[in-house]
Amino acid sequence: MSKAITLETLLSEFARGVRNFRGVNLAGSVFPLVQLSHIDLAGANLQGINWSGADLIKANLANANLRGANLIGADLSGANLTDADLQEAMLSGAILVGAYLSRANLQRAVLSGAILKGAVLHDSNLKETNVVGADLSEADLTGAIARRQDLEEAKLSGATLPNGEVVFDEGDIEEVPLPTTPPIAEPMATANETTVIEWTNEQVIQMLILQQHPLPSTYQSADLKVVDLGNHCYQLRTVTETVVAVVEGASVADERVTLFVEAPFADLVASVLQAHSFLPTQYLSDPVPAWQYEQVPILEGGEVRQGTARQLWKTWWLLLKSTATGQEPAQLQLLVGKSWQPIRDIAFSPSASGGVIIKTAAGDRHYPADASLIWLESVPSGSPTTTTPAPTPPTSLWNGVLKFENNCLTIQTAVGPVCVRGENLTVTLGGQAIALNQL
Repeated sequence: MSKAITLETLLSEFARGVRNFRGVNLAGSVFPLVQLSHIDLAGANLQGINWSGADLIKANLANANLRGANLIGADLSGANLTDADLQEAMLSGAILVGAYLSRANLQRAVLSGAILKGAVLHDSNLKETNVVGADLSEADLTGAIARRQDLEEAKLSGATLPNGEVVFDEGDIEEVPLPTTPPIAEPMATANETTVIEWTNEQVIQMLILQQHPLPSTYQSADLKVVDLGNHCYQLRTVTETVVAVVEGASVADERVTLFVEAPFADLVASVLQAHSFLPTQYLSDPVPAWQYEQVPILEGGEVRQGTARQLWKTWWLLLKSTATGQEPAQLQLLVGKSWQPIRDIAFSPSASGGVIIKTAAGDRHYPADASLIWLESVPSGSPTTTTPAPTPPTSLWNGVLKFENNCLTIQTAVGPVCVRGENLTVTLGGQAIALNQL
């Protein structure tokens, strides 16, 4: 027999460190985003609860009654749901990575967009279960009540099917080569240019995206170099000829940077791009995973965030909660293309395919729960801000390379320092005049 308890009492006891709430009755309780990781609710009556977006990481829900429960977007990673009754439960967009669902009754449950990677579903009941867009890769469904055709709309790479067959997806292990080097590519230095200036990796990336090309010197560091493809198109490569990024555009304002995310130094390039207000605006999966970056104005007082649609939804709910407690609400704006669109509401889609609906001033936008999004969070007045770092002043580009003292202009080269003396010396770098007193 289940023990009656109010959710307020449970939360109070949980805050004191109590974790054993086996057999309690919380049927019909409503608390979106409740934080109850590692709680023990084995055998509890949780029928019809609304704990959407809840943190139930490694919770013990064995033999619990979760019929008709709303666990949309909840995090149940590593949770124990053995013998649980999840009939008609809503689990769209939920995270069930490594969860244990042996003998769980998931009949007519909605798992659209849920992530069950590596989950154990031995002998579970998946009859009429909605798995559209669910990730069942590497999950073990041995003995489960389900036919293969019932699971075809889910990702099954590496999964063990009810009959013991393992799904093998060659595409998951196929190595996709990076783009080959075009034969027309020529280094930015010509054969008769013998002066070689060694830059840092950051300086090479920075000068490339800011269109500061220090010809006639070879444009490279110890690890990276730039190749001019002509027609305002450049490649950033490693010295071993692996393509890291492609930059296109005659000016910074209309520049587009394609960054290959699996290439060496991709993280470094991404950090330099963000420091100069370049944000990822489009994801490309073919021929290799890549993000396209464009310069986007960052509104004053705003912080740029990047995460999944599910994380944005949680952020939205937390802001609504802060408004209810009388705090000054922060505003959220979604990056669509190169413009920011104010967010009016966010909800999980009730459709079979699941996902998130984001209502903006320009209309509704639908995204899968794990879609990567960028949004701007306006910080309330009086709050400290951590805005995107300001672009590094151009002066940093020649630090350690050029120096002027005692009437001598010293240029550091690969063969050693070169000293230049004379009257009315002038210095120009990338078309930009540099005052000698700045060196």
